[in-house]
This record gives sequence, structure tokens and C-alpha cells, in this order.
Amino acid sequence: MLNIEFYKTSGFFELKNFKAGELVFDEWSVDENIYIIISWKVSVWKYTTTEKKEIKELAILWQWEFFWEACITSSWSKEALVKSIEDTNLIFINWKTWLQDFVQKYPKEWLELLSYIIDNTNKRLVLANRLITANYEIVKSIIEIENINDKGIFNLIEKIKLITWFDYILYLEVNQVMNDYIVLKYDTRETWKFLDIVIDRKKINNLREVNEVVLENYNYIQKLSIWKFDLWFMIFSKKTNFTYDDKKLLLSVSNNLTWLLRQKIILKDELNKKSIKESRINY
Repeated sequence: MLNIEFYKTSGFFELKNFKAGELVFDEWSVDENIYIIISWKVSVWKYTTTEKKEIKELAILWQWEFFWEACITSSWSKEALVKSIEDTNLIFINWKTWLQDFVQKYPKEWLELLSYIIDNTNKRLVLANRLITANYEIVKSIIEIENINDKGIFNLIEKIKLITWFDYILYLEVNQVMNDYIVLKYDTRETWKFLDIVIDRKKINNLREVNEVVLENYNYIQKLSIWKFDLWFMIFSKKTNFTYDDKKLLLSVSNNLTWLLRQKIILKDELNKKSIKESRINY
């Protein structure tokens, strides 16, 4: 953990406050500042079009994390924008103006800061590799699915469990007739057993109340939505608390599964239309 109080009072770092939703810096802007979050968190975004009309969230950074450390080795324009999620306090130091003087005056503290940056950069690389590997394996598994049906989806969920290393996964669907209820369709603790357990949707955040479903350890609920409707739920479980890195991985994995489920709906609609058309012809 960094000694933030030292950096705040060293005379080399500046303090700046941002209101919730305020822009810290925009993509393609240029400065030579290394930023450290004192409190509380910021989000990192990337424009997906040159006109800046569409944007995608890449990450959320929390207390004690740093960003724009790339200015140490380059003066390129920024490749993402950063804005505060809550009222946020940052400290920053200008690399070209002050960092050399800081290194000369406080070599021990500079080594501490540099070690912290290197350690966290390595952790980010490990996470990036985990995300790339997981997505590759899941996309490959999706391509290999011959029939987009419940069996194919449950087989994919089993593979997701192996890829992500979580203890178990539950898959639930919103009841097509009664939207106030959801149906537990699959539980990796009961491999290849097709379930049909109806649950009050109000209890989705506390399934321990449901006698048929006993959840253990720590659990994280991921909604799967299309057309702004929550149609499915994935519940992931592990023996320790879910980190932000875990949640980022689950979001990425769930996006791939959502695509497959959407294809299932499309195929079902096409089959229904074909059936109606054939019945009209026969009539």
C-alpha cells in the first residue's frame, strides 16, 4: 500500500477534486501527469467511432489505483477518457516538470512508487490475458455448438465453469407467461440434470430463502438482457469475495452467452413463422 499522506505533502504532487460524472480528461488529449486515486473511483471509456458518438466502458479504477503511467515512456495522446463515478479526489505529478526532482530528493519513495506501478501493471496484464483466453475458449465453444437448444446452452455453461474456475453456476430464465417469476433451468452442481424450479423474481437477490435452491459461499448475480429486458440470470459462486477483475470477466463471458441466447430466440421465431406458414398452406 502506498503512503498517500507522504505523496500529498511532499510538495511535488497536486491535489484535484472532481464531482460525480465530471471528466478527468478526454481521449486524444495530451498531458504528462501520472494520476493516483485517493478516493473513490473513476471509469475508463473508449470512443468506438471517430465522431465520438458511441462510447464503451473499459474499466473501473478504485482507491489507490493509478492511471496514465504511460507518460513516463511516451508523450502520445491518451487512448481513452476518464471520468469520476462518485465525488473523487486525485493526486498527480507532472512527469517532465517535477518527477526528476522528486526522484533526486526522495529516491526511496520513488522506488516504492515505481514498484507499485510495475506490480499493478503486471496484474492488469494477467487479467487481460485471462479475459482474452476465456473469450477465445468460449467463442470457440459457441462455434462448435451444432444445435442452439437447452442441451447446447447447458454444455456451454459447463465449459464456462471450467474456463472461469468458479465453484458453480446457476442459469435462470424469466418465465414466459408470468414475468414475476423466474425458472431455475440448470445448476452445475447437478451436471446434466434439466431443472424446472419456479422462483419468485423478488427473491433473485436472496435465493437462500428458496428451499429448493441452497447457495453456498459468495455469489454474484449477472443479468443477461436484450432489447433492455432482463430475460436471463447467471449466478456465479466462489469461496471468496468477487473482485472487480472477477466481475469484469463475468461481464465479458455473459456477453458471449447473451449472443447465443439471442440466436436461440431468433431461431425459435423463425421456426414458429415457418410452422404457421405451413399450416396455412395445408389448410
